[in-house]
Amino acid sequence: MKWPVCILFLLAAYGLKAQHMPGVAMGNYAGTHALYHNPAFVSDNRYSVYANFASTSFTVGNNHVKYDFPYSFLGLITGTVADRHRDDQGKLPLDRNRLVERLNGNLKYLNAEGDTRLPSLMVSLFGGRAGVAVTSRARYNLVIDQTQEPLARLIRSGTRNEKELHDVDFIGQSGKTLVNGLGEIGFTLGGVIVDNDTEFWKVGVTVKRMVGLYSGYINIQSADYQINSDPTWEHQRYMIDAKNVDADYGFVSDEAFKDFKPSPGWLFGKNSPGGGWGMDVGVVYEYRPDAHKYSYRQNGQSRLDASQNKYLYRVAVSLTDFGRVRYRNQFYTSTYAIRGGNDLLTYDNYSNLKGVDNFFNSVEQSFSGEIEKGENQYSVSLPMAFQASVDYRLKFNTFVNVLWVQDLKSRGKFNNMHTGSLLAVTPRYEHRWYEISMPVSVLNNYRSVGIGLAGRVGPLWLGTDHLAALLNIGKPKSFTLYGGFSFGLGKKGPANSIACWPPKTSLFKKIFSNQR
Repeated sequence: MKWPVCILFLLAAYGLKAQHMPGVAMGNYAGTHALYHNPAFVSDNRYSVYANFASTSFTVGNNHVKYDFPYSFLGLITGTVADRHRDDQGKLPLDRNRLVERLNGNLKYLNAEGDTRLPSLMVSLFGGRAGVAVTSRARYNLVIDQTQEPLARLIRSGTRNEKELHDVDFIGQSGKTLVNGLGEIGFTLGGVIVDNDTEFWKVGVTVKRMVGLYSGYINIQSADYQINSDPTWEHQRYMIDAKNVDADYGFVSDEAFKDFKPSPGWLFGKNSPGGGWGMDVGVVYEYRPDAHKYSYRQNGQSRLDASQNKYLYRVAVSLTDFGRVRYRNQFYTSTYAIRGGNDLLTYDNYSNLKGVDNFFNSVEQSFSGEIEKGENQYSVSLPMAFQASVDYRLKFNTFVNVLWVQDLKSRGKFNNMHTGSLLAVTPRYEHRWYEISMPVSVLNNYRSVGIGLAGRVGPLWLGTDHLAALLNIGKPKSFTLYGGFSFGLGKKGPANSIACWPPKTSLFKKIFSNQR
């Protein structure tokens, strides 16, 4: 039999489509992508106007299985997997045994995040002293958490693959699963609060309107079960004998997708399945010991070259995704509790399911008489995180960045979304028209080490934090990929190219003077 949780788990292990992107988001030409780390970046940046047209990022990490297929994630994404790995119909078979388990008795988790960033606009105001932005995006998050190992093995393998799980009494198994799809529109405002040449401070805040597009959860507090062969299928199929189950679940029905309309009633009203508000706040400090070198005079006034970065090092601290989404549209939202046992979950009940509603209808049929109807509402907390970064300037266009992201949501609650904690050190060379970086990260909640590569040429950018996973080197437990199309109008420097000291042509002058 197949559980939707199992299907989601396997899809995620294949690469469900994170939002940190240290390879591109921490540079001075990141535009609106930097605002998701710290809204204070909206002011005194290198753009007069910046627009994101479309971009996306994907990440997945877990502590249970490793990817051990004979083809890479890159081959899957580009559709270039060799024919020898395909079946007669040209499809790639799913061999669960290629998801190699790590069995150590620990609680298991999986966290998959996707972030599709839609059209967004950032504008500099008052000569860069302030800035505003309007951003939009769609996010989806799958969390399997606090799951005991035998139950995680059932999720990974299904009922028929692992023979050692058959005819064994599993007592007190527990686990949590939460999936969410969210739409978001953010309004960012930030400005400079201290500027005394050497010391420079700016702050920012983003207020986000959240739209709950889809949600579902299963919270198994305790389950006693056995996996047995099904005599009605001549013991060729297997079933779960649920001897005792204490669980809660809730979901948004399929009707929400059919009724979706991108209207004000969905965005700010009560037509959508859920809604809520979120907030990001941040502060940035820059140490500028040589700020005077970027000054010039125009119309009798002293100005700083707005097209250049002036700091030796920059420290940024923020709190992101504070808030929650309430699913309380009674036409779409339902919650239930299962209190009982001695029920059978058979292949017949869960094969050929179409849609979420059919799955939960099958659950209700399996536990007939054991289902308690709950309220038509529940809340989901956003994946709140603490973020801190230090950006140090080595040479004119060469920097090294240290980024720390720490998930702040409790793992004990079933209705908490999570983001993957990481620590990344990223050297980069940046220019207005191009950029290259190589993030070295401890990601997947500090359980995986990845060396990535990211680049930008004009409006196009692409990167990964785990190049080995992308190319199928080793047996990865995590995977990231991001890319997009964005463009900005840079701020103007002095009209006279030698107005600043040191002049931008000093290198050429030095060469010519040596020749003379």
